[in-house]
Order: sequence, then C-alpha cells, then structure tokens
Amino acid sequence: MMSLINTERYDFTDIIEDADKKLILIIYDIIDNKRRTKMVKLLESYGTRVQKSAFEALVNKGQYVKIIDGVKKVISNEDNVRIYRLNSSNEVLLLGESYSVYEEEFIIV
Repeated sequence: MMSLINTERYDFTDIIEDADKKLILIIYDIIDNKRRTKMVKLLESYGTRVQKSAFEALVNKGQYVKIIDGVKKVISNEDNVRIYRLNSSNEVLLLGESYSVYEEEFIIV
C-alpha cells in the first residue's frame, strides 16, 4: 500500500551549535488585516514563512529580542502570538504536502 503522506526531517543541531543561533517557530492569530500585514513584513525580515500564519527563523539572541520587541509593537490585546524556541534535538518533522525551505545552495563560478 502506497503512503499518501510525504515525510521529511531536518536536523538543525550542527547548524545551530556552529552559529550560536536558535531555531524559533512563530505562530500567530491576528484579527486585523493591517496588523497582520505588519506582522508578516516583520517576520519575513528574519525568517521563512512555512504556513499561512507560521514562520521559522534561525536567529541569534539579539535578533530574538528584536523580534519580540517588534511583535509587541504590532499586536493588540485581541491578537495571539506564540514564539517557540526549539532546543535540544532541533529536529523538524514535516508531514504532508510540503516544500523544502532548507535545501543547500550550490553556486557554480
């Protein structure tokens, strides 16, 4: 029987340890279109959109603080934003129809 689910794993442990960065996941539920657009612009400057209301970013401590400060300036009390710092294994499991945002780049000169 053939599986209909595409499964991929990404292990960020080596990348994060070498660069002193942490992988974070930011998810949000923002009611107002204007605030939502501001949030997208903020998060696009740090990471990659992986779903409609979810971003992943590989950031250092200073960038992490700037993201939090930026989010606080954008949201209101009726919004919901969650920021997860992924520690220890730093593994991401992708299930379903997905695309790789972490493929290696090859530059030929």
